[in-house]
Amino acid sequence: MNRNITKSLIVISLSLLGFKGTGQEKSPIYVKYGLSTLKDVDSGHISHLEGQLVFPILKEKGVGLATGIAPQALLLENLPMEIGTRLFELGIPIVAKLKGNGRNEYFLAGKISLNSDLENITIRDIIFGMGVGMQRKFSDDLTLGIGLGYAHQFFGNQLIPLLDFDYRITHKLSIYGRFPMQGTLAYSSSIKSTLGLEWNLNASSYGIGKETDEGSFVRVRNLNGGLFYSYQLLEHWKVKITGGMGAQKFESFQNKQTGTWTIITIPLSDREEPLETYTNRAMQFQIGLLYAF
Repeated sequence: MNRNITKSLIVISLSLLGFKGTGQEKSPIYVKYGLSTLKDVDSGHISHLEGQLVFPILKEKGVGLATGIAPQALLLENLPMEIGTRLFELGIPIVAKLKGNGRNEYFLAGKISLNSDLENITIRDIIFGMGVGMQRKFSDDLTLGIGLGYAHQFFGNQLIPLLDFDYRITHKLSIYGRFPMQGTLAYSSSIKSTLGLEWNLNASSYGIGKETDEGSFVRVRNLNGGLFYSYQLLEHWKVKITGGMGAQKFESFQNKQTGTWTIITIPLSDREEPLETYTNRAMQFQIGLLYAF
């Protein structure tokens, strides 16, 4: 499969399946470690480990197919809630691309993941999502796209309208992302160095508790923004460092919810009140090793 087709599949899979994640990248392979402190908690912090491997598996007469694996872990140190000390996700995305006439491309994507604290793994710990979208290349410098994602979370049904944008303002300055989930303003200060600003908005949920608490779950919402710097170590590998401020909200519930709806993180109907809530606003730091096209 040629390099442009590979890049197109990777980028749209991240756009349509970006239901969660921090600092999502135009990269098929990466490993990242993030750290955020807990406000007013002695020695309290959250460690975020994240990896991804996405690869193309088919290209046939204008049709492409890609899949992969995306594990994540949240390690909670002295979090003032009774939800345990670790939350895990193991996701498997799949995306299909259809080349249209002229400048248009169409996409269909799906994702299934196991979200759990691993205390009592059951079929109820599986969530899924799907999405459709279209991209149009208006010029060599501007590509726009629209999409709609759906995720079945433990807190109910989540709709994610998406606007993909990739605009090269000058040969050194560009802006890209998927509004409202993520955006990046990047400046290439040299052949190997890039710096800029980025923001991320996401929400997810995890099954928690032992066998007697099969309906219990925790909902996590995150909004962060900050500065980043990346440096190309080798031809296709770069290291990226990010620092800034973040707001996180943890809510625990006794029963999984099926009839409620949200748009991204905004509820559209009444929902059960959480058993516990913790909101944290603090500095966040992240370092990652990424494959670059």
